[in-house]
Amino acid sequence: MSSTQPPSHDHTPHHHRHHEQQQLQCPRSRQRRHTTSLSNDGPYFFRSLIWGLYKHSQYTDFTIRIKGSAREFHVHRAVICPQSEIFEAACRGSFIEASTNSITLTDDDPEIVERMIRYLYTHRYDDVEDWGYGCCDNGIKRIRQHYSEKTAGFAEDDSNNTTHDDNDDEDRHISQSRRYGHECSSSSRKCSSPTSPPKSLYVYAIADKYLIYPLKDLARTRFTNWVYSHWLTTGFVAAAREIFDNETGNYNDLKEVILSTITLHADTLLCGGSYSTSNVSNSDKDSEANEINKFMQDYNEVSIEILHRTLDRARIRQRGLEVDIADLESRVKALRVENKKVAVLQSRNNSLNKELLDIKMVVLAWKRDLKDYSAGGSSDSSRGGRSGSAR
Repeated sequence: MSSTQPPSHDHTPHHHRHHEQQQLQCPRSRQRRHTTSLSNDGPYFFRSLIWGLYKHSQYTDFTIRIKGSAREFHVHRAVICPQSEIFEAACRGSFIEASTNSITLTDDDPEIVERMIRYLYTHRYDDVEDWGYGCCDNGIKRIRQHYSEKTAGFAEDDSNNTTHDDNDDEDRHISQSRRYGHECSSSSRKCSSPTSPPKSLYVYAIADKYLIYPLKDLARTRFTNWVYSHWLTTGFVAAAREIFDNETGNYNDLKEVILSTITLHADTLLCGGSYSTSNVSNSDKDSEANEINKFMQDYNEVSIEILHRTLDRARIRQRGLEVDIADLESRVKALRVENKKVAVLQSRNNSLNKELLDIKMVVLAWKRDLKDYSAGGSSDSSRGGRSGSAR
């Protein structure tokens, strides 16, 4: 027979049990230490969450190192691998990176790598410094519609984001770039111009290198916007040289941006045409045009392509003018026919006016005769009355 033990009674006071329950839970201070400020606004919750994990190096399982640099980036495989085929291949299989949980990048700028990692976590990257210059040809006004169409999703994303993040830069990219353009066009001071390529060019190269296609598309869009606004700068020439050298990256897709821009502004850049910028001195304009000419001399294939495109544009303009001239000639012929019709109508109108005048003369003569006749009849009747009374 098994003896049954009476149920044990807990004689611990109630306030002691409550204290033990609090100790089993995570202390509030510890919760604060391991929790990042998050946004509970829909999809931005996860963006804030993973960015906070990266900033605080929480639960990281992979390290990105750069050869020749002391900087290290502690990241998460679950974040970088689905977005980059290169990182995915390095983290699986029998590669040394998979066993050491680290990768060493070569020939990469730590600053650009940081922008790449930031994009992998937030789908944004900072290039505000590229817009801290004066705009040429008031280009910022011309790209606003282009930028809003190309990056409308990013702008809308920022307008709805309630995450309080000190590194929330995409909205600053829009507002500051437009503000710089406004300051340049409204201020009487001389605006500086960039002398080096924009960061988006190198972001494009690293995105192409590690097969991060959305980042590559975004960098291409931003670089195109930058070119639209800074085509008359030495920075534009420097970017063109890097693109056609292909030494710092694969820029084949960006060559069209350079070629189309030079072709569009060929009269100014190559032929010494008039400048529409008012904030850049003539000496700076001449020096920047000279840089373009040197670039064209150093890259014969570019010169030939620009020449072909310029001639094609001239032919298209000529054809357009020929069509306009033919249209004008046809209109002139039509007007001549209409003028003949108008002349016929005018002659008919003149003849009708003459007939009307003759009719008016006849009517006036008839009225005059009628009046004279009426006056003669009344005088005869009055004479007959006087003669009868005299009798």
